[in-house]
Amino acid sequence: MEVSFPTDADGFLSQECPSCEQRFKVLLGEGSEEPIAYCPYCGHHGHQCWYTTEQVDYLQTVAISTTVAPELKRLERKLKSASTGFLKIGMNVDIPKPGAPPMESDDPFDIVRFPCCNETVKVNRISRLFCIICGMEINMTISDSKKVFLSHKGVDKETVNDYKRTLDLLGYAPWIDEDALPAGTSLERGILKGMQDSCGVVFFITPSFKDEGYLETEINYAIQEKRTKGNRFAIVALQFVGADGTVGQIPELLKTYVWKKPETQLEALREIVRALPVVAGNVDWRSDISGVVTAPKTKSTTTELSSEAKVILKAAVASDGQIVHLRCADGDSIQVADKAMLPDQEARTVAHWVGGLEDLQRRRYIKDVGHKGEVFEVTRKGYEAADGLS
Repeated sequence: MEVSFPTDADGFLSQECPSCEQRFKVLLGEGSEEPIAYCPYCGHHGHQCWYTTEQVDYLQTVAISTTVAPELKRLERKLKSASTGFLKIGMNVDIPKPGAPPMESDDPFDIVRFPCCNETVKVNRISRLFCIICGMEINMTISDSKKVFLSHKGVDKETVNDYKRTLDLLGYAPWIDEDALPAGTSLERGILKGMQDSCGVVFFITPSFKDEGYLETEINYAIQEKRTKGNRFAIVALQFVGADGTVGQIPELLKTYVWKKPETQLEALREIVRALPVVAGNVDWRSDISGVVTAPKTKSTTTELSSEAKVILKAAVASDGQIVHLRCADGDSIQVADKAMLPDQEARTVAHWVGGLEDLQRRRYIKDVGHKGEVFEVTRKGYEAADGLS
């Protein structure tokens, strides 16, 4: 028995954890060839146990209709043929045919990708997630820490701002404490938060780079983040030569880390880009960094309603809120009040308008009140959405 379920507008199918009962969505046919084995929320381990309640109900209905019903019909015929004039044996089998499979809704999930198994999912973003294939636990607070902390002395700020502007253009998110901190924020607390939100720190060690209270704090916080995040945090130390030939002195705490002595600013920029664990462009984790999630290659297309869906929703809201979809020998019909929505019965036209109806269902802007896919009513979300349409 083969059963297929509709997906949402992005091609994702809902799944449900039998342990925590939370839902997530998978993109079938993409990524890993291995089956789902872990819940992304609680890490529950299992196989073939991820169907939603609606999917299970539909599967049972289909199974009864395709396997049980024919056997009962066969038994009914045997009983009738065994009947005699004096003995009547019979049974009445009335098993309804399965309706349409459950419609997939477009829920407000985030799309994330587990690079460990090349698997893309839709989930509610929480503090930790598990790869649905291998079960690797992902600390999402680290996953989201992609800023670059630029540590420097105030006298070098103009030079460091040049690096900041260049890194901005490349797609990184450079962070300079006095620019990023809101007024009134404790400097030490702000520095700590900046380090925690970063994937690396660049120390611009010029002849002016001497401790006057906060330098040692920044180095300690950087080392703490490196120990916590491992290869997901980089300490980049750049030693510069002053105009008078003097050289910046590497602080003792940084001497256990590799530092570079660039001869030009361009060489210094290359060292920064090469050392960071995130890549340029749409800044994301390098493919060889484990224990993180990355931005998916799949981009959501659910942000905009189709033009047909907008027309149907506007018409329904302007009338009694009901939509009727009938399928007959002459073709499909979508009616709102006394108005026919379909301009013609061309196959392409019908597909677009029926697709518009499905768009509204997936977003829960309308609900199936007849449970046969024929009569729909606009929901509260639907009325709210209609108010926002121009």
